[in-house]
Amino acid sequence: MITPKGIIRFFCLFLLTFGLLMAPWPRLGRAYTKFYSIGAGFLFGSFGPTGIVRFEPLSDSEYDLHITLYNRAHRDADGNMVGLKTRHNSRHAGYMYVAFLTALIIATPIPARRKVWALFWGFIFIHGLIALKLALRIFYTFNHKPLSMFSLDPFYRQVLSITHQAFAVNVTFGFIVCVFIWILVSFRRRDWIRIQGFCSK
Repeated sequence: MITPKGIIRFFCLFLLTFGLLMAPWPRLGRAYTKFYSIGAGFLFGSFGPTGIVRFEPLSDSEYDLHITLYNRAHRDADGNMVGLKTRHNSRHAGYMYVAFLTALIIATPIPARRKVWALFWGFIFIHGLIALKLALRIFYTFNHKPLSMFSLDPFYRQVLSITHQAFAVNVTFGFIVCVFIWILVSFRRRDWIRIQGFCSK
């Protein structure tokens, strides 16, 4: 049964769990950055017809990855591939969402077995989101000079720019999707009946 005390307990447990997961980032960050770069390299190492993407660790207070993009079809006077290097933060682009979703699931008052399955499916869905956001960022970069791997009409280039800003750059979008994933993997029909009963009081 849902009670005001239970709701307060949920928010307290959520904040505690989220804080504990975010606190050890400087040490945990190296491991997650390595995991992130390996996964990203596997998915996007070869991008499109002539694109190459490389992910390298970066020691920086704000960024932890260098992403270097090459277009095999574009070479300089010496025959070297034209490349573009950009900095990336795997904490903001990935780990923060994982920690947020994990805290939501752990704080949810459901049986332990359901929590385990919710975490399992939640991790799959959230890393799918992270991969899609990164793919959009890479695609956006390949559409600009000096790479220019894709040729889009001005209208579609504008659509891509708006989409990139709204979904890849905007951090809030990721948290909104986390909430939807949490609802999807954690709640069943009978849970919604209880919630409706509580709200109708």
